[in-house]
Order: sequence, then C-alpha cells, then structure tokens
Amino acid sequence: MTFPPDFVFGTATSAFQIEGAWNTDGKGPSIWDTFGHTPGKVHRDIPGDVAADHYHRYREDIALLRQLGCGSYRFSMSWPRILPEGTGRVNRAALDFYRRLVDELLDAGISPLVTLYHWDLPQALEDRGGWGNRDIALWFRDYAALVFEEFAGLVPRWATLNEPISMWVGYGMGTFAPGHADPRLGKQAMHNALLAHGEAVRAFREQGDPGAEIGIVVDVWQRHPATGDPADQALADRDEDDSFRFFFNPLLNGTYGERIVERLTREGTLPDIRDGDLGLIASPVDFLGVNVYSRVVVSAENYNPIWWESDGGGPGGNFLDNGLEYYPKAAYDAIRLVRDDYGWQGPMYITENGTPDADGADPIEDHERIRYVRGFLEWIERAVEEGADVRGYYLWSLLDNYEWNAGFSKRYGIVHVDPDTLERTPKASFDWYRDVIARRGVA
Repeated sequence: MTFPPDFVFGTATSAFQIEGAWNTDGKGPSIWDTFGHTPGKVHRDIPGDVAADHYHRYREDIALLRQLGCGSYRFSMSWPRILPEGTGRVNRAALDFYRRLVDELLDAGISPLVTLYHWDLPQALEDRGGWGNRDIALWFRDYAALVFEEFAGLVPRWATLNEPISMWVGYGMGTFAPGHADPRLGKQAMHNALLAHGEAVRAFREQGDPGAEIGIVVDVWQRHPATGDPADQALADRDEDDSFRFFFNPLLNGTYGERIVERLTREGTLPDIRDGDLGLIASPVDFLGVNVYSRVVVSAENYNPIWWESDGGGPGGNFLDNGLEYYPKAAYDAIRLVRDDYGWQGPMYITENGTPDADGADPIEDHERIRYVRGFLEWIERAVEEGADVRGYYLWSLLDNYEWNAGFSKRYGIVHVDPDTLERTPKASFDWYRDVIARRGVA
C-alpha cells in the first residue's frame, strides 16, 4: 500500500499543549491559563504552565521531526503570546520566537502548516466577552492580518481555526475554558467563530501572498444510532447538527439549514445572524482540514453528552485498552461525507488522527498506537485510491503534551516526554511511522 508521491506525512501539535513558558517574554494569559489555575477544573489541578517546554526546546523537537522524516509540521501560534491584550500592543519577542521556529523548519526541509487559533484565547478578550462578543471577528481579523504580513513568503499553508466546536464545550457546556454553561451563549460563540474565520480569510486574500493557501480545520465524529429505534436516529441527527454540520453547512453551503434553524429557534438558542454573515462565513477556502479519531455510537437510553471522557463500555464495540473505540473506517467515512454530502471537490488534509496510551501501559512500547494508525492509514489510502483529493496526513501528536482538562493523564505522543525531567524518548510508534514515511505507505 503506497500513497502518491506528493502525499504529505506530518505530525501535529498546538501552542498551549506543548509550549509552556506561560508568562515568559511578555506573553499574556490565555483562558486556559486561567482555567488551569482554577481549582477543580483540570486533572489534579496541574496547570499547563510548563507543558512540554517546547518554547525552550523547539530545536530539539525539530531535530526529532527531521529524524522522523516529516514533510510537514502542523503547529499553532499563541494569540496571547503575540498580542498579550488580544489587540493593540504587539509582543515582538513572540514573533521572533515563531520566526526562529519557522526558519528552523524550513532549513530542515519541513513545510509548516500554521493554525492561527487552537483554543487559547487571550484572557483580556474573554474579559470583554470573548467568543460571545461579535466584535471578536474583527479582533481576530487584526491578529490574523498581523501574522500574515509577518510570515508572508514563509508559511505556505494556514488554518484559521482548529475545531470550532471548542466554543460549544467552553461556552455552552462549561467543560473547557472559559467554563461557561450557557447554551444560548455557546451557539452564539460558534457563530462568531465562523465570522472570525471569514474575516481572516478575507484578510488573507487582501494580503495577497502568492503560493500560500488558507483553510479551516473541523473535527468529524459521525454519530451512529445504537439501534433502529427512531429515538436513537433523532439523537444522532441532533448531535451531528450541533457539531460538524453546524460548521460545514454555512462554510460550504452558505446556510445553517432548515433543520438546524428550526430546532434552535424552538429551543431559544439560535444565534444572532445578521445580513451578510453567511456570505462572509462562506468565503472560499483553498483546502479543508479534517480531524478524525473515531465515531460516536449514540443511544437515547444510555446517552452521555460528554462522551469523549468515557472510559469505554458504552455503546459501540472493539474498544482499545485506553477505553476508546477502534473504528478506523471513520476516516474513510469522513472523507466521503465532505465530498458526497457537501460537494467539496478541493484538497483535504487529515489534520489530526491519533490515540492516547492506555493507563499503566509501557510508555515506550506503544504497539496499540501502531495498530490504530495503521488501520486509519489503510482506510485513507482506500479513499485516495477511489479518487478523493486527500493530500496529507498529520499524526496527533509529536509529543506527549498537556491534554486540556485531562492534564497529563492522556498521552498522545509518538515521543514520550518525562513529566519531571522533560526528556524526550521516541516510542515504538515513532520508529514505525518513520518507516511508513520512508516507504510512503504501510507494509
């Protein structure tokens, strides 16, 4: 099984999860800094102040990428590091850090894919209403325009937002930062995030960086009804409408769709949608990033709204030792969904895919991860063979990192990071993935 010669293999990370240096060199606090310092919000009350200390060890981490043979590296820039107050004053030290990072990647022959926003909103903007304030679309545009200008000619591919469903989890459910549990506010935050995406795309076009591309990253967890009961199907439809379809509908079709609008109106959670909003959101992009990990089997009788924190044993089957369901066909299904349901004919990248170590498992001999990634690559290759324009795969993640409210309890890296010494040790999956990249496919 081999992929096309121009298919890109890479790994992915995010700023908050690996950088650390949370108050170093002029960085401002993010909502996750605040959340992590609030008792009872994250695992064992350990904040992400240090994470994997990538801010000070980025050269060591780029050396690992070079050793791996990656053609590309997906990472995010920290909005509060670059603009400590979210707007206005620019922190030159932050731009210099990212410039050194990008230069090192390019010198190593590794193409950067940069995400502008991976959940770490400046706390100063949250104090002004955060993603619940429509003005954030213009705040984000200004941040994006600054970064586009600074890195013109250096970054070939940009993503505006990573998984905007985080707005719902943070503003509608209260599980993630900033911790608001207000369904009306959550839906408004999701809409405002899409407006911000549209503003950033327009700023990118106005900047005019020839050869560079821009897109967005949406996570696809398709819902499969547990039984033939109409209640299970209705629940599956509702959960998809509240997640990836809420974003794909306006991004690719220019409308939220009658089913979503009717239900949210009835529930009193329809966001404030103004003239011109949908046209802005549907600003054409050059590629789509799709994050895919598995599916969700939903049962009206046994429903868990926070399904990602389940330790297994719920609906579904074929559970891994880490408690998550192993369903590699999810990648193929997600690719087909974007192409068949939404008519997307442009390039796609699988921008995240991975699985955490099982509790108590050997931290280096991670053979379950190898099995997991192998299965997903096989289904992605099938989609490519059938004509899908999938141009790359980014394994989540390069390093064991700070996994949001799960802290250090979930380790997704193909490189083990010792929590005390921060020493990096490649795992078995690192060597296996290096061989996959070298031969451009799974043996």
